[in-house]
Amino acid sequence: MLIQPNKITALVGLSGAGKSTLISLLDKFYQPASGQVQLDGINLEDIDTQYLRDHIGLVLQKNHIFQGSIFDNIRYGKTDASLEEVIEAAKKASIHEQILQLSQGYDADALLLSGGQQQRIAIARMFLKNPPIIFLDEPTASLDAIASEQIKHSLDQIKQGRTVIIISHSLSQIIDADYTYVMKEGRIAEHGEHDALYHQDGVYKEIFDAMAKSLNIEKIARSFEEDAEEETHS
Repeated sequence: MLIQPNKITALVGLSGAGKSTLISLLDKFYQPASGQVQLDGINLEDIDTQYLRDHIGLVLQKNHIFQGSIFDNIRYGKTDASLEEVIEAAKKASIHEQILQLSQGYDADALLLSGGQQQRIAIARMFLKNPPIIFLDEPTASLDAIASEQIKHSLDQIKQGRTVIIISHSLSQIIDADYTYVMKEGRIAEHGEHDALYHQDGVYKEIFDAMAKSLNIEKIARSFEEDAEEETHS
């Protein structure tokens, strides 16, 4: 498996396929039982763990939000950041306005926020850190449709010129990837660009079609077509 620098790589697979475990290997949370993980040709075991993590932005399905202020939780991404920098990061993560509605604002306890709001705090933390490598494990999983689209727009901005690895069940985020690895039972089953993978009629097509079916893509498409026809006749 080769992850290209400054490209978006998607990891696709059913639950239990090993996607999140692979992210943990890349971030040195786990050590490989065999073989090597290399960064620019250097064995990850020979790279200082703190140095590695200082250069990686990580947004998981469930992020580490600690008891303390919202300000301190966002600032965890860059401990010497100013209030202005924290606010800018919060704006990019579409959480600033919601924070201002709290009686204590940025001094409010982050643990009192909803799961979706905590996810945005984690994303704001990543914007503040501004790392060259980003790992995203279902970054919009706990958000509603509108919030997900807002976060996707923000993530699209920070993805530019960075090495990004994303695990997602979002069709739009998978299609946006430059290259995709399909995992099955802990192994790489298929890999390639979206169009080529889809026309292999293999695991990727099966998963992609299931995602589209769950969203009822055909009905959604018909709704758009009807709207377009109405606009044409009006």
